[in-house]
Amino acid sequence: MTTDKTIGTTAPNRLTGNFTIIGAVIMLIGAALWGSSGTDLWAALQTGDIVGYLTAASGVKGLLIANLSCWITGVFLMGTALHLIADLIKDRPVAARATRMCVNTAVPLAITSFITMLVLVVQLAPGDSGSSIEIAGAIGWIGARADDLATALIIGAAPLLLSVAGKGNWAPNWLMYWGYLAGSAGLLSIVAIYVPAISSLGFIIVPVGIGWMIAAGIVLRKK
Repeated sequence: MTTDKTIGTTAPNRLTGNFTIIGAVIMLIGAALWGSSGTDLWAALQTGDIVGYLTAASGVKGLLIANLSCWITGVFLMGTALHLIADLIKDRPVAARATRMCVNTAVPLAITSFITMLVLVVQLAPGDSGSSIEIAGAIGWIGARADDLATALIIGAAPLLLSVAGKGNWAPNWLMYWGYLAGSAGLLSIVAIYVPAISSLGFIIVPVGIGWMIAAGIVLRKK
C-alpha cells in the first residue's frame, strides 16, 4: 500500500470511489425511471402544458416517486463522495474549499427541488381545478430551476474544480479534460435556462457530469 501526498491511502481511496460510483449509478437508475414514466416537467413548463403534465403524472405516480427517491439518495451519496475527494486533496486547498462550497449549496438545493417535484406528483396531480393548476405551475418552476442550478454545481462546477485540484496528481490528463468538459456543460445548462432555443442542450450536463463521476470513482478505486 502506497501513500500519495495529494490523495491519501488506498483504503480511503477505495471507499471514496465506491461512494462516487454508487451515487452516480443510483442517479442513472432514477433517470431511467423518469424516462420510462413518459413525463417531462421541463417540457411542460416550456410549452405551458402543466395540465398535461399533471394528468400524465397522475397515471405513473409510483414510477415518479421511485425516480425522485433515487435522485434524493443519489445526490446525497454523490455529495458525500465529492466531499471525501476534496478532503483527500492537500496541495490545492482553495479548489478543495470551492468544491465543498459547491456541494454544500447543491445537495440541499437538489433535495429540496426533488421534494418540490414530489409535491406535484403526490399532492397536486391530476390538478383538475384552476387554482391547483396555477399552484402547480409555480411549484414546478421552482423545482425545475432549483434542479438545474444544483445539477450545474454538483456535476459541472465540482468536477471542474476537482480536476484542477487533481492536475498532475490523482487525476490523469484524460479525466482532467473531462472535468473541463463537465464544467463547460454546466455553464451551458445555466445559459439554456435563459435561452429557450437551446433549452434541450442543457441536458448534456447529465451524461457528461455523471460519466465523470463514474470515471473518477474507478480512478480512485485503483489508487
